[in-house]
Amino acid sequence: MESVRCFQLHCFVLIWLGYCSTYFIRKPLDVVKTVLGENFKLGMSDLAWLDTSLMLPYAAIQILAPGLPDKFGSRKVLCSCVMLASLSTLLSSFSPNYMTLSITLALTGLFLAPVWPASSKMLTSWFPDSTLNSVFGLITTAAFTGGLGGTALAATIVHHYAGDHTGKGWRMAFAYPSILAFMASILLLTLKSPEDRQVEIPGKKIKNDTGSKTFRPSLLRIVGVKELCVTMFCLKFVRFMMYLWLPLYLKKVLGYTNLQAGFLSSMFDVGGIIGSPLLGFVLDYFFQNEPLKGVTHCMILGTLSVVAFILSTTGGLAINCFCLLLMGASNCGPDSMLAGSISMDIGNRKADGNGASVTSLVNGIGSLGGVLEGTSVWIVWYLAGWSGVLNLVLVLTAVGAFFCYRTYSAIQTSDKAEKNVQSIC
Repeated sequence: MESVRCFQLHCFVLIWLGYCSTYFIRKPLDVVKTVLGENFKLGMSDLAWLDTSLMLPYAAIQILAPGLPDKFGSRKVLCSCVMLASLSTLLSSFSPNYMTLSITLALTGLFLAPVWPASSKMLTSWFPDSTLNSVFGLITTAAFTGGLGGTALAATIVHHYAGDHTGKGWRMAFAYPSILAFMASILLLTLKSPEDRQVEIPGKKIKNDTGSKTFRPSLLRIVGVKELCVTMFCLKFVRFMMYLWLPLYLKKVLGYTNLQAGFLSSMFDVGGIIGSPLLGFVLDYFFQNEPLKGVTHCMILGTLSVVAFILSTTGGLAINCFCLLLMGASNCGPDSMLAGSISMDIGNRKADGNGASVTSLVNGIGSLGGVLEGTSVWIVWYLAGWSGVLNLVLVLTAVGAFFCYRTYSAIQTSDKAEKNVQSIC
């Protein structure tokens, strides 16, 4: 038993480091846009397309080829994709022009797409079903930590080369994180499945690390998957809205200084760091047999927190801070569960062990929210102003909560029907 715990810790730490490193190579683009615009003489539309170059292949691969970890095994896919993403990021640092940079960013997005499904599959194989929500709540702190660390590293590098007009600053901002990700991919080579180590994991109903031979291409037909996809789309749409537009709203509308706006907007991230592991523990201890019910409650709380934020925008720094903490926790927490332990469980139970395929599809459709968010929010702002943008946040949060409940209801109905069939037989 002691050796199993050591193997579990080994798996968790390596996947945490590996997934964290992927955010180190995603974040430089957000930081270096101003420098890129000056270096390549780019306009706002060109800089926006760079975001699309990275995110669109990421979402497309997750949607169109969700079964890679199920077909080839989580270890092979995870190690190779992190390594290839690090190399494509390194190529970005040598890009001689805008077009080449767009292509290398697209390659990075393509290689990063299978990383989360493969990580989820490997984690699920090593930990008991009763603790998976807690495990996924903790592992998603890697994303928030990597995001903050990646931003800080890129900003430091750009600041260090502030006087250089040859583009060395943004190039190094891509190069250094790529080295970190490559080192993480080497460490990931030491990962092995329970089957490889010939150990049994207590509390596992389904062994799911080996590739399934019964992969179903029609994943949207699986009970609850369509509703889960809509929920994830709403969650990620709102999250990207908060990341990209909240600082501007706090400064332009509420009149906060740059420092205050930066502090307040970071409260959404802090809420995510706290909310993800907290929700995981709550689900394992109070909603072990009905995790979707617990997530639905959390998303309803998120809707109420948006209402509270809208009604109290002029209430001052403290009340705004509290509302943004709640909004971050109730958005990022459900995201980590629905795109991790819950979608893996649905895929394993309802799709013959293809948990990573369902996780990939759900996360991919959710990522489309991030792709479409920029243009959509700009249109809403143009037509209805900032009040329209806030109402859009409220509507999407409420719609996400509703479809989360629909997912819960569909799964409950399906499980009851299966039990009735088994009792008859």
